[in-house]
Amino acid sequence: MNSRLTLTEHVEASLPDAIAREVYDAVQGLSGVLKPRRPQIARQGSTVEVKNLIGSVRLANGSILQVDPKISGLDSWPEAAVQLLTSTSRISVTGSQRSSQGESHTDLTAMIAFEFERRLSTALKKDGPVEIFERRRHVSRRIDGHLNVGAYTRRLWRDPVSFPIDRDELTIENDFARGLSIVSRVLRRSVPSSSLASKLRRLESEVVPGIALPSFLNPAVANLRLPSQWSNYRPAWDIAAAILRNKSVVNDPGHSVGLEVAVEPWPLLETLLERVLSAVERTPAAALQMRKKKNYPLLQHGSSVAGWVVPDGVLQRTDGSVAASFEAKYTSPKEHPQESHRYQALSTAAVLRAPVAVIVYPGRQAPKLYSVEGFNRQPAVLATVGLDLYGYSRFSDEKVRAEGLLQLLTQAELLLPNA
Repeated sequence: MNSRLTLTEHVEASLPDAIAREVYDAVQGLSGVLKPRRPQIARQGSTVEVKNLIGSVRLANGSILQVDPKISGLDSWPEAAVQLLTSTSRISVTGSQRSSQGESHTDLTAMIAFEFERRLSTALKKDGPVEIFERRRHVSRRIDGHLNVGAYTRRLWRDPVSFPIDRDELTIENDFARGLSIVSRVLRRSVPSSSLASKLRRLESEVVPGIALPSFLNPAVANLRLPSQWSNYRPAWDIAAAILRNKSVVNDPGHSVGLEVAVEPWPLLETLLERVLSAVERTPAAALQMRKKKNYPLLQHGSSVAGWVVPDGVLQRTDGSVAASFEAKYTSPKEHPQESHRYQALSTAAVLRAPVAVIVYPGRQAPKLYSVEGFNRQPAVLATVGLDLYGYSRFSDEKVRAEGLLQLLTQAELLLPNA
């Protein structure tokens, strides 16, 4: 049975030198997949600090490193993290030999497996197996497809009535179905729950009925979008694609024993903010719209732009004017916002001519309002609030958070110069 080392994100830990080296090497090894914007591990002698990473990683000695979020305080944080994964999420996958079935622990890997099973089962019940048109090559005595002229001319002298044909066929033997089957298999080998493993084993064959379980996969499929007619599979495919981007899963699916999954957490906060702003937009009484994320010029030098701002969120009124700009900061703030964070939020709001700049945090921070004395009072208000990232549930919480955000903006408007 493998040992499990549990650390907390952004908290230094003193470990034996050999273990400290293995932790450092394991986390550094994830950078190729996660491509993190910020360093994820710091080491000084036998002291290590894991940063900007949550989940589990396999160490070289076979042990499992479990990293819990510092700001959570909730055992349900893996569920919230999985609910916030999208098709563009980058997750790292390392192979492991899991603990014996029946040993129960809730971690990110187990939660991803549970959520994947739920999503894939729902899609199968609604739509049946995925069928996609794929180009197949046949040799036929009649031309009932696209004739491969080059191949035909090469073999013409041998058999002039044997036609190499390329034909588009609707088939369940496609790369999307293979990918779903392979992910079902590796997740099934990764969970301690025998009940969940049994469900995933069933799905492994049900997504490719009547054919042999896949032993290979075109790695390019992880970057493809499902055809629109299979939209019910999109939630399951979001998880599958993120896992399949890891070469260790695609290259040798037949021998993968199990998975440890880790994820960079700050994009989860940006996703949560986006969903909350979308819920605000769906509130008729708010009369606010969410702008798509884009760059705005901050500095102009002649005809070229010398600097940009990229707000994490923008709400505009029906006349197109900006009501508020938003910045997501994955940190635990002290009494007041960090200097660099407040200047970023205020300068971004100034570029957009937004009267209110908002900083959102991942914790449960109560709303705070600051009157801005600089920037010619544009923006006039800086607001901060926690979105309770790790207490999130997609089925009920977006509307609640949207209502809280609208209350914050209403209070901020009372501080505006012409209020």
